[in-house]
Amino acid sequence: MNQQLNARFDGVARSSASRISRRKALKFLVSGAVGGLLAEIIEGSAQAQTIYLPDLSNSAGAAPGGDTPCGDDPNCADASSIDFTWFRTHLVNQILPKWLAAVTPQGLFLPHFDRQWHPLKRNFGTLVSQGRLLFNFSQGYALTGNTRYRDAVASGAQYLLDHFRDKKYGGWYWACNLDGTIRDKTKNSYGHAFVIFGLAHAYHCTGNRAFQDAMLQTWSVMTRHFRDSYGGLYQLMTEDFKPSSNTKTQNPIMHTFEALLAASSVGGQAQLKQEAIPFGDFVFDKLVRPLDHRLPEFYDMNWKELSATNGGRLEIGHAFEWAYLGARGAEVGLPARYLNSGESLLKAGMALGFDGKNGGLFSPATPNGVLINQQKGGWQQCETIRALLYFYMRQHHTDLGGPLQQTLSFVKANFIDPQYGGWYPKIGPGIDPKTLEKGNEWKVDYHVVGMCMEGIRLTP
Repeated sequence: MNQQLNARFDGVARSSASRISRRKALKFLVSGAVGGLLAEIIEGSAQAQTIYLPDLSNSAGAAPGGDTPCGDDPNCADASSIDFTWFRTHLVNQILPKWLAAVTPQGLFLPHFDRQWHPLKRNFGTLVSQGRLLFNFSQGYALTGNTRYRDAVASGAQYLLDHFRDKKYGGWYWACNLDGTIRDKTKNSYGHAFVIFGLAHAYHCTGNRAFQDAMLQTWSVMTRHFRDSYGGLYQLMTEDFKPSSNTKTQNPIMHTFEALLAASSVGGQAQLKQEAIPFGDFVFDKLVRPLDHRLPEFYDMNWKELSATNGGRLEIGHAFEWAYLGARGAEVGLPARYLNSGESLLKAGMALGFDGKNGGLFSPATPNGVLINQQKGGWQQCETIRALLYFYMRQHHTDLGGPLQQTLSFVKANFIDPQYGGWYPKIGPGIDPKTLEKGNEWKVDYHVVGMCMEGIRLTP
């Protein structure tokens, strides 16, 4: 399939007098077959540059009865009412260019910005900010061919290898300062998941096998040190890998699942896809409540759900995130039952947190399902939109078209800063979003990028 696709692409390029736009090339690949390939784009002069084209394929086949989810359903919000061009325009013109200001000559990404995108000069980064921005910038290069994104990926991944890596005990330190000194020696499985995720994309973007090797070494470290006897993961550990917390959370498991899918595709290590199955089984079979299909967030060391008085809660945004990841995993070859598990989580999340009046998602809730506040977080809206997009467009849940359109409209009106650009991190009673930071070690718009890339992938 890949050879046929490359041959077809080369033919189109030659027939265009060695000149083809990125948009046309990407459109050709999307409509033709599986994305996620390396392709030669000839533009301007006769000089070729290799760009990473992300997985933009619709590999599950055409919708039953036509190209749209609605078919002949008169009550369905047709896909034509959704502005799919917005996802690309928003990402390429309004989000990714802002984050180039985080790039430093040293290679460390500095993610801290105020509302006006002025650097806050805190001069440190974490495994999460570094790994997530590697993903962001690799998508920027894929979509635009702008070498500033590729150069940022190359220097950022190299900084990660040179300064975050623990050469004594293995694994990765949590945080580094701009001068390369270690800021926090904690070992965190959540951060290690984003090392795998970021390096998978860095390898695919640059072709540097050192990044792929480090990705594989990180997975080896996680299997040796972070896995517990129950099938889950410790989150926090000391420098020499001794557990340092008396609670556990599903969150690093989710992102390890996501990272292994990336490592098996863009990371070039297909065998790692099967490594995601034990984590999917653990969450869907042991952590998701069988009666109400809700996923608790926090647990004791034996994976017993914490009560509200001990900090237990339901992070409803993670129900949507798992719904997407499980269904997408099933689509790419993981157990087919993950689709059903994802659908159950999506249904429970909609019932618990979706704002049917205005659109968008409230979160979090108490363990018994009472909303803790009326706040809406930016990343939760992104995961809601991504999951709704997938189940509407790919699984043909026609009833989700209305909530999808409603949430997109709500986000555009309330979360995007019309004056300085970028997303407010949260909105709600008592919150003035104009006083909040546009970037920090947790918020680098990775969720926005993921949402937009799914919108691009599913564009009819």
